[in-house]
Amino acid sequence: MPLLRGWGVVGFVFAAALWLAPAEARAFPDEPYSLDEGKKAHTDRFHIMGELGMFAGKLEGDQRSIVMSPLLEMRFQLAYSVVMQAVWGMSYVNVDTEQGEPDNDFRFGNPYLAFHYQGKKGQFSYRVGLGVTVPVATLPGDIVERVTAASAYFLAAALRGNTMFWLWDPHTVSVIVPIAFERSKPSGFLWGAYLDTGALIKLNDKNARTSKTDFIMQMAAMMGYQATDWLRVGSRFSLVLIPKFNEQKTQLAVEPYLRFGRDRAFGAIRVNINIDNPNGFSFDSRQVWGLRIGGGASF
Repeated sequence: MPLLRGWGVVGFVFAAALWLAPAEARAFPDEPYSLDEGKKAHTDRFHIMGELGMFAGKLEGDQRSIVMSPLLEMRFQLAYSVVMQAVWGMSYVNVDTEQGEPDNDFRFGNPYLAFHYQGKKGQFSYRVGLGVTVPVATLPGDIVERVTAASAYFLAAALRGNTMFWLWDPHTVSVIVPIAFERSKPSGFLWGAYLDTGALIKLNDKNARTSKTDFIMQMAAMMGYQATDWLRVGSRFSLVLIPKFNEQKTQLAVEPYLRFGRDRAFGAIRVNINIDNPNGFSFDSRQVWGLRIGGGASF
């Protein structure tokens, strides 16, 4: 019943936002910047963004796990239709060990660098690119320390529904092809479809994956509505497939969000809800949810 009442409040807020929205509300895209920024070749060329992902709960018996995972992102418009993107994540974890003593660790993820070609045709915007990770994420040699470090990476990915899994895969080089389509309407509605495919290439047997190279496919669909001139409400649905990685073969998630701000600065709150195994249903016992608070600015 408390869960039903909570969703009822969310539904009421969403309905109220739609009722109050102006007839010609502006739409912001799902990404913190517009895919069609190529029309402004000499303005707002630099974008910096960041978020903090958080989770706290019991995953094994009475063992408590807390993770705080910051993520930094920079985008720079190199030319009329070419954008460079750099993403780097980190993770701090505090867990109870089998002996009951808490252990903690801070780990760096894999930096991700991608180049995108972007354009626009009517109401449709599109982007296609190529990205690669640098294998910075590693696990220590000591078995006990390795368990805690692996938890830091596992939870950083899980609280995001395993999206951008390549940031958190230790001892791995990944090659990713990202594709994005969006449609924005003058009424304020926005739809998006996103597909990222690529290969996870393991460099060291410390990595839990049994295959040397794993294929990954990340699919996402988004719907948003610009409720007021400064507030957008919406949700993203994602499915991440790693067919040969049995422990993390599929992950389905939904992520309702609020985005507030204008062109040059924004803030966002997202709640990731894992729907199925291995990390869902998020609010069941021993499962993983994620709260993501972020923001950014353009120059």
